[in-house]
Amino acid sequence: MSIRKEAYLSAKDPKKYEGISNRYYLEGKDGLSCTILNYGALIESLIVPDKDGNRADIMLGCKGLDEYMNNGANHGSVVGRSANRISGARYSIDGVEYTAPVNDGPNNLHSGVPAFQNVFWEGKELSVAEADSIIAESGIPGIAGAYSDALLLSYNSPDGACGFPGNLKAQVLYAWLTDNTLLILYSGISDKATIFAPTNHSYFNLSGHNAGSIKDHLLMVLSDKVTHKDEFNCPDGGFIDVAGTDFDFREFDRVEKAIISADPQIADCKGLDSNYCVDSREGEFTVVARLKDPAGSRTMETLTDMPGIQLYCGNHLGGTEDQKGDIPYSPYSGICLEAQMYPNAVNIKEFTTPVIPAGKKVYHACGYRFV
Repeated sequence: MSIRKEAYLSAKDPKKYEGISNRYYLEGKDGLSCTILNYGALIESLIVPDKDGNRADIMLGCKGLDEYMNNGANHGSVVGRSANRISGARYSIDGVEYTAPVNDGPNNLHSGVPAFQNVFWEGKELSVAEADSIIAESGIPGIAGAYSDALLLSYNSPDGACGFPGNLKAQVLYAWLTDNTLLILYSGISDKATIFAPTNHSYFNLSGHNAGSIKDHLLMVLSDKVTHKDEFNCPDGGFIDVAGTDFDFREFDRVEKAIISADPQIADCKGLDSNYCVDSREGEFTVVARLKDPAGSRTMETLTDMPGIQLYCGNHLGGTEDQKGDIPYSPYSGICLEAQMYPNAVNIKEFTTPVIPAGKKVYHACGYRFV
């Protein structure tokens, strides 16, 4: 099943990004489909049928390219090189100290500019066989085969971008798999040791992107602990056992529990915004979280080989006219399930390192499966 490609242009200046900005349509099984933009390597839409066959776009997003280019919420974007926070915006690699932009209190958040989420990527359409070859090359066990033609996006991040060392060649493979998973397969190779810790920053509402609050969604996270955060919302090396706390989603529970919680680690962020530790499954592409809509008509599983998953309830989403659809988003309109390296891992030796050695191609995978 081939990919459809079309220009995705600025409404303000249609000629400005002509030949540069594109939208790609990818079709999966059973009525599943998505659209991907090469700006930010982002997921623009994700169409999922419910149990009665009614299709809905479950991906929050923006009206058009102009709005995505001013996308403070990072709707649908691939974020990197370094997703999430670096404490003090400082770190060392091989004894050399580096600084990143200070853009979140005293910290660095999501790298800065230019970063994966705010540049145009080069798109290439792949056959099923070509996609399967890349999946096999990754060496990550547990990934099913491609169902239809796939999309490979490439971006060369220059040495010194956002303060990160090395010329990094990054690629993202988007593919629908035979088991109804939308696969996001990242790869990176650099000529210097550097951080390679991407994530996807999609906001989901399984009732439909403009259906309102996700407080009544049911969430399960297969994790016994979360990373403890300092006063600036950055992991400090400690852990919290989820048992007996509002972080505990080892069984399905309403998302609202982690929005109204009085636990300072939650309340100080106006809702859940924490890294769950799933490193017991690290290295194998497997389920780490499940999400159900209130009606029980759609269920999504998050899969990854990465050690962490950030649960963020859209605590700071705001009602602006930049969002797609007629109903403005508000706090808690969508939830992010961001497979990731632990935030601030570059500064905490006990965490799995986000640093990749020079000359070695490294893969990470995330997937969203609909069951």
